Amino acid sequence: MNRQRILKLLEILRNSSDMEHKLSLNEIVSLLEENGVTVSDRKTLYEDFKALNEMDYEIEYDNGYYLTEAPFSLSEIKIIIDSLNSLKNLDDTFLNRLKKKLYSFISEYEADLLKKLEYHSKHKDRKFINRLEDTLEAIRNGKMLQIKRSNHDEKETIAPLFLYRENDYYYLYYHYENNGKIYHARFDNIIEMRLLNRNDELNISTSSVISQIKESSNAFYSDKARLIRFEIIHDSDYLKDRIRDDFPEAIFTKNGFTTKASISDAFFSKLVSYSDNIKISDREIADQYIEFLNKIIIRNSKDRNNN
Repeated sequence: MNRQRILKLLEILRNSSDMEHKLSLNEIVSLLEENGVTVSDRKTLYEDFKALNEMDYEIEYDNGYYLTEAPFSLSEIKIIIDSLNSLKNLDDTFLNRLKKKLYSFISEYEADLLKKLEYHSKHKDRKFINRLEDTLEAIRNGKMLQIKRSNHDEKETIAPLFLYRENDYYYLYYHYENNGKIYHARFDNIIEMRLLNRNDELNISTSSVISQIKESSNAFYSDKARLIRFEIIHDSDYLKDRIRDDFPEAIFTKNGFTTKASISDAFFSKLVSYSDNIKISDREIADQYIEFLNKIIIRNSKDRNNN
């Protein structure tokens, strides 16, 4: 057994193959030769595959070779990296070296995916991890998910786009089939999830989602943001979950909550969805909200007359 060849073979399979990216024997030979390893007889590679399998590296063949197992799963590596990112006193050089080591356990394609995702969780619930695995699988392969956000909601079929970290929570951004509008939900509030064998046909780019996240964040948390006090009129756990989704900085008190937000049409548009469940305590902001509602009424009235 050629030790150099088998170590380089393992490195190639680890970095350049997974279930969705399989390597033919010709591709493996080419990659080995690019790394200075000459393969005089291709039959020796079959012996190398067997030796690696005996060392508990699971190499499968399905129209190509790929490494199926790693010391860490995709979600485990991401959780470790996010935990490292949350440690403020780590030297950047040391942190990047640790990340590089962790990424070496997965393929370059999976590493690229994880680098695009920003999320973090303090949850150790097994169901949570399973849902995280399903979500990553759906994002990676363009699949749809069926979710139920709370006991009050019906099951929905969605196409997940992006997992985003904010205030130590995961937020799942998604769209509905045949609907390019982007929605979001706090990941740990999703109570049911099932991975579907259906493709997402819209193919919305990650950059588009990031852009919308930034626009949404700027609408609510600009430099001109101010503290706003609300009373909760019809209290319920479901209402509070919705408030936490829309206003992660919300601080709840006995009969209401306070949050930081900038006054804008985007902010008032969000309040419309709460109907009469909440009440603005600040008279000045309440008057501005009434003006916003009046503009909507006038605009809708004009639209009806034009039709």
